Amino acid sequence: MTEEEFSTRLSQDCGFMPGSHVLVALSGGADSVALLCLFLRAQDSYPLRVSCAHVEHGIRGAASLDDLAFVRALCKEKNVPLYTAQVDAPAYSRMHGCGVEDAARTLRHDFLRSTMERIGAHAVALAHHRCDQAETVLLHAMRGSDMRGLCAMRFQSGHLIRPLLGEQPQQLRAYLQAIGQPWREDETNADTVYLRNRVRHEILPRMEAGMPGSGEALCRLARAAQRDEDYFAAQIDALDIPVIALTDGAAVPRRCLAGLHPAVLSRVLTRLIDRHGFGPQRCGVIEAVMDALKADEAVINLTRGAHASVGRRYLCLTHAHVPVTDTPLCVPGVTDTPFGRFEVYPAPEGETGDGKCAQRIPAKLLEGAYVSARREADMMIPFGRKTPVRLKKLMIDAGVERAMRPSVPIVRAGDGSILFAAGLRPAECCRSEENTQQMIVRFAANWPCAGMQE
Repeated sequence: MTEEEFSTRLSQDCGFMPGSHVLVALSGGADSVALLCLFLRAQDSYPLRVSCAHVEHGIRGAASLDDLAFVRALCKEKNVPLYTAQVDAPAYSRMHGCGVEDAARTLRHDFLRSTMERIGAHAVALAHHRCDQAETVLLHAMRGSDMRGLCAMRFQSGHLIRPLLGEQPQQLRAYLQAIGQPWREDETNADTVYLRNRVRHEILPRMEAGMPGSGEALCRLARAAQRDEDYFAAQIDALDIPVIALTDGAAVPRRCLAGLHPAVLSRVLTRLIDRHGFGPQRCGVIEAVMDALKADEAVINLTRGAHASVGRRYLCLTHAHVPVTDTPLCVPGVTDTPFGRFEVYPAPEGETGDGKCAQRIPAKLLEGAYVSARREADMMIPFGRKTPVRLKKLMIDAGVERAMRPSVPIVRAGDGSILFAAGLRPAECCRSEENTQQMIVRFAANWPCAGMQE
């Protein structure tokens, strides 16, 4: 790859504009060293700022420290700013119950992202090449991915750019040899204990031997999948499906999902799950949620202890064990809570609120008031009634679905008694009294009102 070709790749495929600042993820291996050298050589015709970042993962002992020393010397020689971190990937792996490779990747990307933001860089450049792409497509297929997984890696994905994605690793090593630039070899790259290395050294070579061009065919498959996914993404954007924020996830009206073609529905579900932090799901999980949407009610297990709950009117995606802290209510004023924003202001003459998302309440009851989640033994005397009723029963009678009940905000008096279940109904104690100051408590979040009637 010439410097001109590299500059063209930066502008056309990576969307990296002249004059921008790039943070190169520099491991010391041939691929990342070639990437750094190409960036530096491109500076003559394509103005840009270059910095580097290196993470020592605490996995390979002395060899890993030698890599760090090599990278430091290389950046000093090239007069490139270097930012480093030393982490304990094995300890992170044990703490979070994930593989060491996944732990190292998470820690590395966290450091790259935070460093990019701290130094004001515009992108992080990774040195993935064409063989990495073929391996990724095959790995995703083996693990049961859907079409999105077959997209594998892109030249540009958010703040990440991969200018070498169309290059063969042999070409990169030949380039380094031609300019006399040494690099480091990671001995673990040959260890077939790791699945990616088995794919690289055993499975793909056998595929190439039996069907020459298999690796390139996998890369073409990724490009075709990316093209199709881009089309579907535009279609999904046009749907404008409303999403209701929950304290532990998100909810979507089932009516907005009904009638969608399975190809669209699967992608809508995948986007919802991804954007609300539930982690990658196997294709079979997405299909199980799609099947559940055909039933009256069902619960599907997601990764990390999360759930997809299909109720009569909503699909709810909820994380496991999300604690909700009590929030003191600012009277008067605006209060941001885990449920959404509350506004409290003196009641104008004649304004009583709708009893659902806004309610007039005597000011004296709001002294020490706070917002909390429902508690198991909660009771309240609903407005217009004389006897207490379990809050759970009120929610059931109103059609509040099980997965949404923890996200109903409860306005309590200082003694913990319920004044107002937002979106549901107020308590009898909120009834206006003559010659007393009245306040309006308004729940300003996008939340369905009582009955959850869709």
